[in-house]
Amino acid sequence: MLTVLRQRKSAAALAASAAATALLLGGCAGGGSNTATSATTNDIAPTARDQVQDGGTLVWPISQSIPNFNLNQLDGSLQDNSLIEGGLLPSPFDVSADAKFTVNKDYFTDIKLTSQSPQVITYDINPNAKWDDGTAISYKDFQAQFNALNGKNAAYQVASTTGYDSIKTVERGTSDQQVVVTMAKTYADWQGLFSGLFPAKVNATPASFNTSLKESPGVTAGAFRFVNFDKTAQAYTVERNPKWWGDKAKLDKIVYRVVDPAAQTDALANGEVDLIDIGADKDSYARVQTLPGISVRRAAGPNFRHITFNGTTPILKDQAVRQAIARGIDREQIANALLGPLGGGPVLNNHIFMTNQSGYQDNSGVVKFDPEKAKQGLDAAGWTLASGQTFRSKAGKELTLNLLIPSGVPAPEQESKLIQQQLKNIGVNVKISTLGDDFFDNGVTPGKFDMTIFTWVGTPFPISSSESIYAKPKGADIQQNYARIGTKEIDDLFNQAASTLDSAEAVRLANEADKKIWEEVHSLTTYQRPDIWAGKSSLVNIGALGFATLKYQDIGYKAGSASSAAPSASPSSTP
Repeated sequence: MLTVLRQRKSAAALAASAAATALLLGGCAGGGSNTATSATTNDIAPTARDQVQDGGTLVWPISQSIPNFNLNQLDGSLQDNSLIEGGLLPSPFDVSADAKFTVNKDYFTDIKLTSQSPQVITYDINPNAKWDDGTAISYKDFQAQFNALNGKNAAYQVASTTGYDSIKTVERGTSDQQVVVTMAKTYADWQGLFSGLFPAKVNATPASFNTSLKESPGVTAGAFRFVNFDKTAQAYTVERNPKWWGDKAKLDKIVYRVVDPAAQTDALANGEVDLIDIGADKDSYARVQTLPGISVRRAAGPNFRHITFNGTTPILKDQAVRQAIARGIDREQIANALLGPLGGGPVLNNHIFMTNQSGYQDNSGVVKFDPEKAKQGLDAAGWTLASGQTFRSKAGKELTLNLLIPSGVPAPEQESKLIQQQLKNIGVNVKISTLGDDFFDNGVTPGKFDMTIFTWVGTPFPISSSESIYAKPKGADIQQNYARIGTKEIDDLFNQAASTLDSAEAVRLANEADKKIWEEVHSLTTYQRPDIWAGKSSLVNIGALGFATLKYQDIGYKAGSASSAAPSASPSSTP
């Protein structure tokens, strides 16, 4: 059952765009790397293209409608959006399950680091690569995206400037189809730059960047192309792109239907959708294993659950109060409750590296669960518990926190109730509030919460993709720092980590930054989210991707099997 996910933005938005984007880092020829991982497999029913039937429809549920199809715009950095656009947009590299980066030959004939001092990257664009309006993909598209994302014009409402703010120039090479990118400073995660490339006109002005893709993805260049959004059926349809120059897509179309997360398992059981993301939903996990014709696929997940604190609210602007409250939350109990029925898993004690990455270490000691120390901290901050009272108060005001969660999603419902009870034990009143489709737009992004819960989606670049989440806000420009908590010291550590090609030093600096994030109590990580999918057994080349790139043109139904019976979305098929 799909949990509400937020895409961690770096230069690598689509470097591993998939149902669960990869949180790995590896190098290709001439490249640097910051981390490695021990996870090397996924579970997608890999099948050669000649064993996949031509045709058929995949009905894929998403949890909400798309407010903006610009993945680089703050409102568009949703995982549901990346699922749709992963088959529509150019990206320079593919990532394998064992963390190897290879040039995406559909779009580029070669990409190489042509100089290290200064760092220069040269992209040779495939001469066959064209936008669907017939315009050749060129250096102009790269220039426009750099100008939009480098952070120099605050009118561009960007999800992240990471990587692009390290570029000095983007220039034409020997032809319009060669791009020469010169860095102002060394950037280790250069393979992620320009992933999810948009046409130049999308990035030409702040107005076009912020608003031109609110209704559709516009002009794209992928194995699929956008058809329409059926508002009645709440379904987005993409179809095989006849202008695509690469391997022909096996499926005729993919229908992305907005289905309430709580109803997705029923939809799979009723044949209304073809696969679902189970995540940490133990009830769904148990049920799908009893469904005929359904297979469960599982891999090491790159995504994680967390509790974000809003550092601008009257109560939580006090760091000492945040630390005290954090010590009152038993994250191990939360992890055990959610992961135990799914085979277990440890509590996550790092904001940057997952438990199965070599850079992982426990930096959470400053907020270790300690109810007595939590009570002492609140007492010292003036939030005292009067005799006979359940909740603390200060100057006549009760210590009440608003915990915002997405509606209809079992995991945050369970997590929030555990947090509510845990904090009640130290005298903190937690009121749980919910929002639906507008959870991010009207809740998280404008900061209408004291605490909130959702999933961060990983990328192949854990350090640079984390930077925008913990970067110190500059006025209204928060990037993805919904906590609005940050320091210059944290920023400097991320900048240093992203600017070295020494992988061991990058890991050390990233962990120093993580220690400061725990001290500030920006957020509490709880657990690494399982990457568990259930879908039709005949569906191949898709499932629990773990850390790998999804090749949309290879998705399909095994030859000789029955494909999806749903030719398109319709009002009657909407649950």
